Amino acid sequence: MSTLVLLATMFASQFGLPQVEKATFAAHFASDSVAVGRVVDLVVTADIQDGWHIYDPLQNPEFGIPVSIAIKGGGFEATGDLKSSQSAQRHVLSAGDTELVYLWQAGSPSFVVPVRVNAEEGEKTLVAEVTYQICNDQQCLPVKTSRVLAKINVKPGLKDLLHGQVSVSAETNGTFAPNSEVELVFSFEVEDGWHIYDTEQDAELGVPLQLIVEGAGVEVSQALSSATEPTPHLERIGNMKLQYLFMEGAFKYSAKIKFGDEVPNDFLLALRWQTCDDAVCLPKETKVFDELLVGVTSSIPGGDFSGESGLPTDFWKFIFAAIAAGLATLLTPCVFPMIPVTISYFTKRAESGKGTPLANATAYASGIVFTFAGIGVGAALALGPGGANMIGSNPWVNLAIGLLFLVLGISLLGFFEIQPPKFLADFASKKQADGVTKSGYLPVMLMAIAFSITAFTCTVGFVGAIFVLGLQMGLPYLIGGMFVYGLSFALPFFFLALFPSRIQSMPNAGGWMNTVKICAGFIELVAAVKFFSNSDLFWDWQILTWPVALSISGIITLAWALYMLGFYKLPYDFEKPKATPGRGLFAGLLLILVASMFQGAGDRDHQYPGAVLAFLPPKDYGLNHVDENGHKIGAADLSWIEDYTEAFAMAKASETPLFIDFTGVTCVNCRRMEYEIFPHADVRPLLEQFTRGELWVDKPPHGAFNTKLQIERFSQIAQPFYAIIDPRDDETLITFPGYDPDPVKFSNFLQAGLDAYNRK
Repeated sequence: MSTLVLLATMFASQFGLPQVEKATFAAHFASDSVAVGRVVDLVVTADIQDGWHIYDPLQNPEFGIPVSIAIKGGGFEATGDLKSSQSAQRHVLSAGDTELVYLWQAGSPSFVVPVRVNAEEGEKTLVAEVTYQICNDQQCLPVKTSRVLAKINVKPGLKDLLHGQVSVSAETNGTFAPNSEVELVFSFEVEDGWHIYDTEQDAELGVPLQLIVEGAGVEVSQALSSATEPTPHLERIGNMKLQYLFMEGAFKYSAKIKFGDEVPNDFLLALRWQTCDDAVCLPKETKVFDELLVGVTSSIPGGDFSGESGLPTDFWKFIFAAIAAGLATLLTPCVFPMIPVTISYFTKRAESGKGTPLANATAYASGIVFTFAGIGVGAALALGPGGANMIGSNPWVNLAIGLLFLVLGISLLGFFEIQPPKFLADFASKKQADGVTKSGYLPVMLMAIAFSITAFTCTVGFVGAIFVLGLQMGLPYLIGGMFVYGLSFALPFFFLALFPSRIQSMPNAGGWMNTVKICAGFIELVAAVKFFSNSDLFWDWQILTWPVALSISGIITLAWALYMLGFYKLPYDFEKPKATPGRGLFAGLLLILVASMFQGAGDRDHQYPGAVLAFLPPKDYGLNHVDENGHKIGAADLSWIEDYTEAFAMAKASETPLFIDFTGVTCVNCRRMEYEIFPHADVRPLLEQFTRGELWVDKPPHGAFNTKLQIERFSQIAQPFYAIIDPRDDETLITFPGYDPDPVKFSNFLQAGLDAYNRK
């Protein structure tokens, strides 16, 4: 029968007899008009005879030719992929061990492609060619191309009109997605001698800065504002006072926009202003921000941000910890008694004509800062940009760091002392002597470096903690932390050198300094548990599980509390410490922590703040709970697949989008997302609609593959990082970079991914 059909077709073609087309196509634009430079959907509708079908744009071309559309002529260009407006009919044939998947479109399907209109104003006609292959159950006819036309009225549109005195760029803090609110930040640079007018400028006197937002369902939810105050300029004309609000130099404006149920293709974002100098005002200028494309992830890295610096808040928390460590070091027995002695050196030098107190203090403080900052910079140069992250996640390094914290903690408790090498001690003694007797400020700086070495026994526990934590968190943390530690350590010497009379108000040295040192020792013992846990998690030993880690930490904290209450003494103590009211209050707080730790050890569902949970092993670690398919039950009590290939195959088979979580053993913010965000009432129901892949980048057996996937496909190296993929065509629908404590933002991200998947 198929042969007869084919012969009849050939006969009709040969002798010019009219043929009945199996498929016809028509095209129209989704809108009757569009502004120059904007994007509008081209809709192509097919009319296919009963019993025949064409192949969906997502069809594997090895098994059938997918329908495609090519824009011909000038003035129009496709800006995205061709998509079907309805789901394809899925047909699967088995050929041995291979499954052949066919995606059919029958009846009257329509296809959509976004088109940017660059044609001149007026009514314009787009010409497009539709290439397709039409088949029935018995045969496929040769590939054919059909031409379609679509008319549209092209209106004047906004375009860049710049004179060159002002440059402006834009950034966002999120992804343009349905039902989302996005903050926009505009950075201006105005040439010297020129200015623009603030948004509050009286429009009768000058053109105020204006934000232009176009597109159905898009609105400005927070007007333009700037942290930089405008410079007022007053002029008097007769009895009238005229005020002009100048914005000059470098400054930023921010605003927020809100999207409705969809992000329109014709979404437009622009700024308009007027540039003036003291003599002339130029015509109005316009800047259109075409680079802020719909669906593109923000150019600002993910994370919890504070201020305009772009640095995440956990950086500032780490810097605060470095300041605290530097100040705590001053209260140790090796350092505190040396403060008045050192200040007396400065006084004697000044009396003998060897510099002023200010210059001596500056040189001494600089020497201390140079010592510790030099350690951080030296490590950064040795490791390189990616070295700290690689070393910080290495299980052997974590094991070594855990042992280091253990040794430092025991040393601070007084069981033994860590001394610098003899040659360094001899160097330090000589330079300290030179700092008193020799002229110039270099001997003073060397004296400070020498002091940093001789105080090694007490400083090593604190500076070691800052160093290894900075190593774990990245080079900016390492360098910044070491610099700030040195600065905090040096500042008291600097100020007391300027005001030596203040020394009299300092507390006397005594047993309280030993208490500070011992408290630091207990803290470092607890910290060692975290690093041992990282190695345990990497090798999957399942020894330091949630209850075990909490129990060990609880025992250490209990020993700390009992020491504060005077139950026993340590080697540095001459006698058992007396339980003063202050020590008793502090011990009471420690015992509350102990009770909470032991309660959590017996109940994995015990609630802790996210910042605490992040430093504990995963709650499910060691339980080995799995679902009916053998996949582990993990974050938010949902099933997770750790093999990307398996996760992709399951998502494709179940016809669900694939949610990927790039995570790491040593990733603190990954744990916070898993404990605080994933179980949230706005997030978990959305996660249930995905096939979920949990891709560990730093542990076997898939770590190397997952790392390569994240770098090569997404150009990202940091964790956490999240992506939603359509398994039907392996297209990345949307990404979400980094830690964000706002569950609404994350739920909007998930919903946008689901909407994008369902629209295809």
